[in-house]
Amino acid sequence: MKDPKNIRKNLLTVLAVLCALALGIAVGALLLPKDAHLPPDRAPEQDPNAVPYEEDTSIPGGEGGSVTLRYQATAEIDRESGTVSLAFVDPASSDQGLVIQLLIQGEVLAESGLLPPGTAVYTLELLPGAAERLEPGGYDGSFLVSYYDTENGQRSVLQTEAEIRVTVK
Repeated sequence: MKDPKNIRKNLLTVLAVLCALALGIAVGALLLPKDAHLPPDRAPEQDPNAVPYEEDTSIPGGEGGSVTLRYQATAEIDRESGTVSLAFVDPASSDQGLVIQLLIQGEVLAESGLLPPGTAVYTLELLPGAAERLEPGGYDGSFLVSYYDTENGQRSVLQTEAEIRVTVK
């Protein structure tokens, strides 16, 4: 027969581990953003809405990395069509591809595919269910930009967040 002290000790150990696990899950759930839609670790396929962008001048990147952005600080969401109208350019002078996410109150509402250097995007599709969560009006939003190596497709640790004004119709 097993010693009652050992059974109690083992039971308390298991209970302590379960409590620590439950506490860790609860804290993690509180600290994660409402929408944990993270940019992919590897470069996705090129965005189907990406179009070639011709720039007047090209500044060579030289040694190291070079990132240049051009964007309009406003975007318009059409709830009926489920699209976002915007202007975002990854000029040919950049040596990184990029993915943009449109955020309102920390929630990702739309995400592009890869924009290689020398492309622009003017329309994005809203993520499923995003249109239903928005009321018409003006919102402070942002573009979260993630960069990708053009050689191996690996996501860079560098990210940029640019504040914009979003109108929902």
